[in-house]
Amino acid sequence: MDESGLDLSSYLHSYPQIATTKHIVLERQLLARSGEILRAILPGQHWLLVADQTTWPLAGPTVAASAQQSGITTRPHIIESTEPTASNTAVAALHPHLAGTTALVAIGSGTINDIAKMAAHQAGLPYAVVATAPSMNGYTSSIAALLVDGVKTTQPCTPPVACLGDLEMLAAAPHRMVAAGLGDLLSKPVSNADWLLAHALANGVHSTTAANLIAASADFIAGIAGQLPAPTAVGKLMASLCLSGLAMSVAGTSAPASGGEHLISHYLDMTHHAFGAPNDLHGCQVGVATLATAALYEKLLALDPQAIDVNDLVAHHPAWSDYEPIVRERFGPLAAAILSHARQGHPTRNALRTRLTRLRETWDELLAVLRPTLRSPEVIRAELLAARCPTTFTAIGIDAERARRAIAHSKDIRPRYTILHLATELGRLEEWTADLRHVI
Repeated sequence: MDESGLDLSSYLHSYPQIATTKHIVLERQLLARSGEILRAILPGQHWLLVADQTTWPLAGPTVAASAQQSGITTRPHIIESTEPTASNTAVAALHPHLAGTTALVAIGSGTINDIAKMAAHQAGLPYAVVATAPSMNGYTSSIAALLVDGVKTTQPCTPPVACLGDLEMLAAAPHRMVAAGLGDLLSKPVSNADWLLAHALANGVHSTTAANLIAASADFIAGIAGQLPAPTAVGKLMASLCLSGLAMSVAGTSAPASGGEHLISHYLDMTHHAFGAPNDLHGCQVGVATLATAALYEKLLALDPQAIDVNDLVAHHPAWSDYEPIVRERFGPLAAAILSHARQGHPTRNALRTRLTRLRETWDELLAVLRPTLRSPEVIRAELLAARCPTTFTAIGIDAERARRAIAHSKDIRPRYTILHLATELGRLEEWTADLRHVI
């Protein structure tokens, strides 16, 4: 990357699986040219600019003026909140404003992007995003993270045709948001390990192409932690976030970039919205949760496979009829929306026997696949600290008991197999979590 910006066109054109997002422009002094750039990409001449009360002053007037100079008519839709929630309700509220619109432009970061992305998808309209912070990797993904009936869900949708990022604006974002972006990306060693684990033990689908994009994403952020928030370092961070999002689009799932650490973060968000408990930015939560799941993987790698007593573990595994009341008690009013996911992820005794037997029989081969992708908690923590990111649950406002619940209970939010599921099935999660004193 040079001082003026970064060209990701080689990645976009090298992967035919990336069918929609064909333009990622990360440059200095980009906002004033945003209308000119997007006019060549978006159809029609009537755009709805979607922002909130925080992001509109940052970029909205400049984007609107630039579009007008390029012959485009724009209408702003400013969500009346400084901290809106990405939910199915927020998406529905946007639909009445789409009449006469030929394209949407999201001006914001995670929440605004997800609301606009899903509304555009449902309406069959193309959309682009002008990123205001390098805070998460969902800009270019084909999913939207939405709260539905109190449960954090990832729903498939059409990704943007273009993602624009003005490096000066991105670098000027609150440092906590920059830290969140790095925290989200530093989860990739463990989320990728979870993806491989699911492929090996739960018949999950794995994509070499998506894995290559994740590897390229990691290359961009190598060594930048201590340089943030300098514009050049932020440009590399944003490029990495975009490639990570594209990997999810290629894979058709968030699995390449979202594992057990994201389930822990989703648990914190869900209990925040349902009960008013504290939470933090998604990426900050993910960074801390990554330290926990990386430590769980260290415990797994140190385990003697001969100590895995399959018969005993199967005998003590509860039937769903016995486990369902436990889920209801743990999640209270959220249980009704979670039960179907929890049941799908809860194996029968026969399925558990098959999985644990496979684990013992393929132990060496599995570890040979997992070790190259994993990084130690100490290495990850050092990078987080270099970028002034939080590294403990206390630092993100989560007390020890709630942190332990998040680690122990979050696996039931989604059925996708992770280290949280395996540690539970091995009867070790509570014991291993008790040793996470450096994080909790």
